[in-house]
Amino acid sequence: MKKLKTLLTTTFKGFKSKGFNPRRYLEMVDVELEHDKDGVHYRLAERSDIVALLAIERDVYNGDIPWTFSHFEHEIVKNNDAFFVIAELSGSVVGFVGTRINHHGADAHITNLAVFKAFQGRQIASTLIGQLVQLMSLLGKSEMTLEVRRDNTKAQGLYRRQGFETTKILPQYYEDGGDAIWMVKKLRHEN
Repeated sequence: MKKLKTLLTTTFKGFKSKGFNPRRYLEMVDVELEHDKDGVHYRLAERSDIVALLAIERDVYNGDIPWTFSHFEHEIVKNNDAFFVIAELSGSVVGFVGTRINHHGADAHITNLAVFKAFQGRQIASTLIGQLVQLMSLLGKSEMTLEVRRDNTKAQGLYRRQGFETTKILPQYYEDGGDAIWMVKKLRHEN
């Protein structure tokens, strides 16, 4: 962990993209995913964080866990086109966001986002999304996408405040037959 902290030393503002491989974050000296804001610590997720991510899901989804340990493990450890950023408070994981690069690296998709109910309303989710938007803009991605339940108006409001727009409805998208809304945010390339 000390090596990781040593390697991640500068801010996004100095980042210049030469291609994208999330697994290279551990080698890149010019990407900072680890920082503190308003007492919350943000960093790249590791395999050891998965149990905490499952607990957050259980809390947010009222006992359900939409993603299994294997789903998280695949995205965090094995999938070179995916990664998760977590939010910690006093050493405990309180929120996370996952993303995956799609369409031959042209855009990014937010796979999931959750913050313990007790910590919602503290701008943690907004900060996690903002980090991804900034990073994907710096990496030259053209847009970010996500799907959200049609009846989850609270999450839709969060995404709209972050600049996402509804582009279509996905009928019966979820296993329970619920509809989803597809949302898109066009990104500006930053130098």
